[in-house]
Amino acid sequence: MSDKARWAGIYLLICFIPLFVYFLPPLSPEIMSHKMFTNFLVLAPYLGLFLIAILGWQVNQTRIFWSSLMLVGIYHFFIHSTEFFDVAATRARSIEIITVAYPLSLSILFVMRESQLWSDKSLTRVLLGLWPFLIFVGLYNWAPNIYQGFFFLAPWNNAQLFHIPTITLLAYILFLLVVIFEPEPKPKSYLIALGASAIPFLFCTQISLINNVSPLPTIKNFHIIVAFSVMTAILLHAILRMYWQKVYLDILTEVPNRQALDERLITLQHPYALAMIDIDHFKKFNDNYGHAEGDNVLRMVALTLQESLGERVYRYGGEEFCAIFEGEEAEKAHLPMEQARKTLDHKRFHLRQMDREKPTLIKKLTTKGEPKLGKEIQITISVGVAYSTPKTKYHHDVIHVADKSLYKAKEKGRNQVVSSEDKD
Repeated sequence: MSDKARWAGIYLLICFIPLFVYFLPPLSPEIMSHKMFTNFLVLAPYLGLFLIAILGWQVNQTRIFWSSLMLVGIYHFFIHSTEFFDVAATRARSIEIITVAYPLSLSILFVMRESQLWSDKSLTRVLLGLWPFLIFVGLYNWAPNIYQGFFFLAPWNNAQLFHIPTITLLAYILFLLVVIFEPEPKPKSYLIALGASAIPFLFCTQISLINNVSPLPTIKNFHIIVAFSVMTAILLHAILRMYWQKVYLDILTEVPNRQALDERLITLQHPYALAMIDIDHFKKFNDNYGHAEGDNVLRMVALTLQESLGERVYRYGGEEFCAIFEGEEAEKAHLPMEQARKTLDHKRFHLRQMDREKPTLIKKLTTKGEPKLGKEIQITISVGVAYSTPKTKYHHDVIHVADKSLYKAKEKGRNQVVSSEDKD
């Protein structure tokens, strides 16, 4: 299971918390009636969403910045809807419009490419993102019959169980397509979190429409606060993961980088083993086929090593990787390394004749057939394995021995694993 899929599952589980809170109230009336506690609950989503906006700005993701500020405005409206509109019917229509316009606005914000925060393109993105809200408000004011027919396409909306407009489903399907076909890997995790947050958001709108008939004090908005708090928590975690990836993941191969390796090496204790991995004839490959194809080779090798060895693989630098084995696994580290070498040896790398950018939704829909594959090339690796000893004080000594074993593997003809314990 990929890292994104695993976290998507975790987000989905967390997103059901508001439902459990609704049906199984965990907090006593005494705690809920405490003014300091209730004030903190109300402020928590504000603080979290503003923090997400700032962090998004700092990682040059203005789309995250604007979407977070939009959520702040929506949350403020839900909490203080009675202050905006006195008439229950008007409040209900406003909540319905927000329910449908929000995912459409997210789709517009994220389908456009990233830009600087204070730029014409960023301003255009914001104005276009507001259009769904403005269009539906105008539709309700000037053509209420069309509004009713458009928002409530199915008869089940007349039942007491569902109060959310039917068209909301289509709006979220559109946003789901934006998430799936997002070409940039950087905001992908955040988009997945936004998609998962649809569960507490729709729950929030459902509760708001149910409780819309009579004005409610702040504490009666508890379930709305919980829903937005859950949304804020998963979005905050998603953007903090973006920061972690920026610091500890190699941007090209998407495996942990040298800094992550150095910090891991400091924590190692005997027994452990280190494997230094080098792609054979990589410089010659770059000279013959170009650095773009060389980058594709690095990605393929990193993916193969990760599939074979798991999360113990790091990019050491250039065409070199490092794998760490601890505890009982350290004693036989050469076996999984030999298996990884064989796996890569049986694969074939094809030179690409098309551009290697991840296809956008438009490209996928308009491109016919499979991409043409070019010349077939075999990619191999040489591996040197070294083991720690009770007298080993520094991991640099083990790396030095592993490097020596790597050089022996190259001298012996490459495409093989040499251990420091092997006899010449």
